[in-house]
Amino acid sequence: MKGRENGDGAKVNHPATEIRRATAASRRRILILVLIFFTALGVRLLNWQSHRTKVSEVQTYVVLNYKHPAKLIYQNGFASLYDASSSTSNPDLLGHPPGYPILLSFIYKVFPASDSAVQILQAALDSLCALILFLLAAEFFPLAVGTIAGLMAAFAPQFSWNAIQLLPDSLAALPILLAIYLIARTRDRPRMLSILIAGMLIGVSCWLRANALLLAPFTALLFPAIFRRDQRLRAALTLIGGACLVIAPLTIRNAVVFGKFIPVSLGAGQTLIEGIADYNTDSSLGLPQTDIELIRGEAIVYNRPDYANSLFTPDGVERDRARTARGLAVIRAHPLWFAGVMVRRATSMLRLERTPLRLEVTSSGDVARLLHSMLRGIQKLFMTAIILPLVLVGASMLIYKRHFQTLAILLVVPFYYLCTQSALHTEYRYVLVIHYFLFVLAALGVYRIVCKITQLLIKPSDLLTLLDT
Repeated sequence: MKGRENGDGAKVNHPATEIRRATAASRRRILILVLIFFTALGVRLLNWQSHRTKVSEVQTYVVLNYKHPAKLIYQNGFASLYDASSSTSNPDLLGHPPGYPILLSFIYKVFPASDSAVQILQAALDSLCALILFLLAAEFFPLAVGTIAGLMAAFAPQFSWNAIQLLPDSLAALPILLAIYLIARTRDRPRMLSILIAGMLIGVSCWLRANALLLAPFTALLFPAIFRRDQRLRAALTLIGGACLVIAPLTIRNAVVFGKFIPVSLGAGQTLIEGIADYNTDSSLGLPQTDIELIRGEAIVYNRPDYANSLFTPDGVERDRARTARGLAVIRAHPLWFAGVMVRRATSMLRLERTPLRLEVTSSGDVARLLHSMLRGIQKLFMTAIILPLVLVGASMLIYKRHFQTLAILLVVPFYYLCTQSALHTEYRYVLVIHYFLFVLAALGVYRIVCKITQLLIKPSDLLTLLDT
């Protein structure tokens, strides 16, 4: 049945036709999801196969800082985190949240000392980021935009490279992406359970990296743009409450074990002053540029030789707070200079990382060489000079169409990191998550450019003929 006409002569589709169309649309959506996931996973596994032995050469000292507490948790058990007398509660381990070491300890129980198991799991979880990006983009734009965004995340060498590092940065992006997707889903009809889960997901990210500590209250500032007046406060408190609920066990643990208020981890003061020193090229401010310079300087200033052995032992909390105070004093004395530093640092975050290694296929077969060439050709497109203009095109389209709510949802996470992380020492992996959201805008830019080109190349009459056939 093709349908029937109502009293006004307009065609009304038969319910069975609507069901078939909905089923076909669902199948198409599932097919795209499967395509994106396995493309992303395949690219990451090929990258892992080529470079798994070289990963240990990157951030070696930081990786050991995660593996050491993982070994202690494996030996002493999870409960040792709350035991002040346990070696697991050494203050020197406060430089990072314990979420990633906990994950490593569980993996090592099943696959003893297997870095490959960790990398494969991370590759699979990072592939889910591409799926969520597709769903997020499809929430606002045509399915084609979501597909482009998902495939961009699947092929991007920056994501596939960081996914196989023995570091938590790619994992920390996943819950944030899912949180923003849930918020986007509730923009027309607020569902407090979804908002609560979104807040909890932000809290999960803080267990992996502390950078998202203030993301929940920052995101709550977005709610006046997407919710009615009578819903805003409740939604904001729910989001913040969900994040606090997940972060609280860390804060309580730190209070019980160390007797201090430490929301997640230490190190803000250290990164603040070393980050300032990065831009003080003539060393006129007298700030240390490395951890070694920092602790040796503290040993001299405080006449405490034991300070030269560690960042946080002894008196870790007091020393880190003193570092923060020292950095803030410099900022107060040179506000305009530091504002320039923040702008330069924020600008650097928008650049795509030049990954040290691109995808390689070591096989000498013709098919493998062809695959190698194709994938390398695609990955070479992921450079700032190409992606950033596409982001600007996508953002301009939303501004032109006055879709400010959509733009606000897509940019809340990038704007948060640009505001907060620009004040501290920054590496690309710290702000990896912002490029997922920028890829949605870039995908919209690609879609609009292709549509314009199609309109110029195909006459309307030819297009109607093509559609009729």
